[in-house]
Amino acid sequence: MQPKAKLSSISQLCLLLSILSGVLLGVVAFRYVNKTEVKAEAYVAQALDQIRDHYVEEIDERALAHSAIDGMLAQLDHYSILLDPTQLAQLQENAEGAFSGVGIEVDQRSGNFVVIAPINDSPAYHAGIKAGDLIDAVNNQSTADLDMNQLAELIKGQPGTDVKLTLMRTGAAEPLTVRITRAQLAIESVKARLLDDHLVHARVTKFQRSTAQELSAAVARFGKDNSVRGLILDLRNNPGGLLSSAVAVADLFLQRGVIVTTRKHRGEPAQQTFRATLNNILPNQSIAVVINAGSASAAEVVAAALQDHQRAILVGARSFGKGSVQTIMPTLGLQQTIKLTTAEYFSPQGHRINEVGVTPDVSIEESSVAADDDADLWLEAAIAELQKLNLGVE
Repeated sequence: MQPKAKLSSISQLCLLLSILSGVLLGVVAFRYVNKTEVKAEAYVAQALDQIRDHYVEEIDERALAHSAIDGMLAQLDHYSILLDPTQLAQLQENAEGAFSGVGIEVDQRSGNFVVIAPINDSPAYHAGIKAGDLIDAVNNQSTADLDMNQLAELIKGQPGTDVKLTLMRTGAAEPLTVRITRAQLAIESVKARLLDDHLVHARVTKFQRSTAQELSAAVARFGKDNSVRGLILDLRNNPGGLLSSAVAVADLFLQRGVIVTTRKHRGEPAQQTFRATLNNILPNQSIAVVINAGSASAAEVVAAALQDHQRAILVGARSFGKGSVQTIMPTLGLQQTIKLTTAEYFSPQGHRINEVGVTPDVSIEESSVAADDDADLWLEAAIAELQKLNLGVE
């Protein structure tokens, strides 16, 4: 029995040594990782010290810090940018629906500037700009080496002045040149009308702070006697807007469940989960949502939520696929603000929106779009789908 006891003691000693070795290795690894992280910060600080001490001329440390932050953000996605006070004010104005410009939302993909959508009734809309157009030049200056801020500076300007855009359009043999007159824009978020057979057609141009209230009021205006039999929520060429506004709009039509989640990576636990409340409208009426390639961001959140909960039938074409979350983060001491991509949107059923888009239940060719809503095949298709759902339209 003694040899076994001795063996047991030896085994215990070996086990203890193994545990201690693991702990020590973990500490070493931890210190190594931390040292690597600190080294990166020290590396930047050392570079700043060398520039400050040895550069041939006096330096503006504030400008140098600004450029350093700009450089770091440039290594991320193109939505992450540094905003000066003027740019931040413009961003806030856009959220309120009042700004000066031509009225287009632009994304950058594969080195190209792609039009997400012209805002309805904007100068760009009336000039014939289409979702998917590539902006090749502005006032004859190539966009090849520009970043998003530089492009915006070229396009925006004083109301009443002109800007010339050179566009590449799918199916066009030659580049298109479009001259647009800039204007002071006050975007009406919701435009609603009552169609035949008591169907409400509500076109949401952009998700602003008051969009949910405006939409609710429009439906109530047409349905005072509870005669509304269905809703067509038109999100075509809606480039998005505020996430809070999208959540509030989806919440109008959902009684329970998840509206959208935000995550850093697919499969990770949700950073934020937005849920529906019981305060909804049209609880017994069917809904058709119309989307196209110009429907992006907040518009995709609403479409995906209503589709996943089978609360609406989606009609149109696959949406743009801009499903990333940007957060405004103040930068200390620089009077600058970082707009940083912090997460991605996922639908209630966990479908990724970013770079994927939302696929409609009933697909329609983009070429079917008509300028006149009265001859709009997309709208007619939405009405036909509501007919199938027995909304009293024979």
